[in-house]
Amino acid sequence: MSTEAPPFAIDAITSSNFTIRFIFIWHLFDALTHLILEASFLYHSFFSYTPDRKHYGAQYSSAPFALIWQEYAKADSRWAVADPVVVAIELPTVLLEGPGAAYICYLLAKGSPNVWFWILVVAVGEIYGGWMTFAPEWLTGSPALETSNFMYKWVYLFFFNMLWVWVPGWLCWVSYSEIAKGLGLAKRQEQGKKAL
Repeated sequence: MSTEAPPFAIDAITSSNFTIRFIFIWHLFDALTHLILEASFLYHSFFSYTPDRKHYGAQYSSAPFALIWQEYAKADSRWAVADPVVVAIELPTVLLEGPGAAYICYLLAKGSPNVWFWILVVAVGEIYGGWMTFAPEWLTGSPALETSNFMYKWVYLFFFNMLWVWVPGWLCWVSYSEIAKGLGLAKRQEQGKKAL
């Protein structure tokens, strides 16, 4: 009798422990955030503009997702326009992190042990992306950040962005633990074979 998981077993998620379910839900949320919400920022950065001067960004559109970015730009003005640093960070985020998070959901549903490596890769990318989004601002005195308003500073900037630091940081620890456990098991099995 085979102990391998079926090719695609959503039961691997629904019948698993809370940690696995949380990791699945987080990566589903992460994939949707990158592939829909942040992709809309890139769309407006490349295709929404004012005809007279060719300035690009969400502030030049009245589309629903542009309005979301206009609201967020009240806390960080770089998101209203096609800021080159933010666009450069969002390109790999949308093109790599979003599909990577979706792939992790697939691997979790499949019950693949390879998932821990990919969780670690995506989590490190998330933390690095967050650092590169805000470090240039902090190093230059935060000229684009609105820090005098409680809602913009603590909800828009701190809470929404720290989610992508806290959760990926925890995922790095969980992934490391699972990878180390697997390597330890492989080492013990190898030593057992040598003993025979």
